[in-house]
Amino acid sequence: MSDQTESSQNSKWWTSPRFAISGIVVVLLAVTGLILALSPTDEPVASQAPTAATPQPASPAAGSDSVCGLAAGSGQTLTKAPQVSWEPIGATDAPSSEKHGPGQIDETSGVRSCYSHTPEGALLAATNLLASSADGELLLETTRQQTVDGPGKTIALSQIQQRINEGGPGIPMQVSGFRMLSYSEDEATVEVVMSVDDGKELRHLTTGVDLVWQDGDWKSVLADDGTGGPVQGQVSDLSRYILWSSNG
Repeated sequence: MSDQTESSQNSKWWTSPRFAISGIVVVLLAVTGLILALSPTDEPVASQAPTAATPQPASPAAGSDSVCGLAAGSGQTLTKAPQVSWEPIGATDAPSSEKHGPGQIDETSGVRSCYSHTPEGALLAATNLLASSADGELLLETTRQQTVDGPGKTIALSQIQQRINEGGPGIPMQVSGFRMLSYSEDEATVEVVMSVDDGKELRHLTTGVDLVWQDGDWKSVLADDGTGGPVQGQVSDLSRYILWSSNG
């Protein structure tokens, strides 16, 4: 991955000269604890594996159905894109499946939750979490409900709230592809590529999301310092990914 990724590990979104686009990018990436802005340099970023305080899965136990009754499965990975419908969240389309979730959408907050205990469910959980960044308030509430409690969650919520307070333009994003990096009965890591058009070029931003099966649903996990999944940054080539988007 490191030979295809390019970004800065030290830049902050509130000081970035590319604030017009990085304002949205940071909301996408901050929730998983990754880099907070894109740098104009072309420095490669090595894959990272932050040490997260991974909780023990709570009931229902591993192998169980979801809290809303979506059936568990026995698969261990994904080799093709699941069949889904796409529903707009602001300027971003989010995937949905009757079989794999989200099985619940809160009428008040719009938070999408309850996914099947399957690789497909983990993918949909990660992608809907990232898609919620199209709406700062929705992302805030989604992170509050769908992220495991801990210091990292507190940091992420603070960063998202700061982004909301700062305001900024809405920039359409589109899911472009994914990779299932790992999967077991109670843990999964999914890499999702979101594409952003900054008016000059189409940028492909890759984000890894660590998940655990807890209380009958997939929840994201952040390390104590707010960092998250094992990959981050920008890719120029989608050949390593399973292509998947609302455009077919």
